[in-house]
Amino acid sequence: GTANKHKTRPAGKRLGAKRTNGEYVVPGCILFKQRGTTWYPGENCEFGRDHSIFAMQPGYVRYYRDPSMHPDRKYIGIALDKDGVLPRPLNAPTRRRLSKALAPRLPDRVATVPVSVTAGEPSAGAARASGVGAADGPQLRPGYMWREANWQIGRAAETRGEGAAVQ
Repeated sequence: GTANKHKTRPAGKRLGAKRTNGEYVVPGCILFKQRGTTWYPGENCEFGRDHSIFAMQPGYVRYYRDPSMHPDRKYIGIALDKDGVLPRPLNAPTRRRLSKALAPRLPDRVATVPVSVTAGEPSAGAARASGVGAADGPQLRPGYMWREANWQIGRAAETRGEGAAVQ
């Protein structure tokens, strides 16, 4: 006899859903493995070479049907928000995929600098009026970063009495 009976069916191929509805995924994460096209990729998803469906953007998995695209197909998509709904309405604006949250826009701060012109120093008054070195506090620098000017940073030790004065 034999120790084990001959198997009538081969081993399973580990097909099916790999992520459930509402689960958070990252780009490249496999959502569903299949042979053929039982499910189709929806928003923010793509087909792999073996018809597996994987995520293209970070977000939350949604299984849905979209009668406006195809009446019989089942789709797997990625909603960018936890409470996002798929399919989205036809005329809805597309959301930017930069992994950034929306924030309200604040009005720009207007810095008022007192201008004092001395009769004996026309160049100093002109420099202050044009804004070169006019601000005494932090300035808005390229990259939207508040920073003190280099000459102010260098003079900080002198104003506190530390170190030798530069001559």
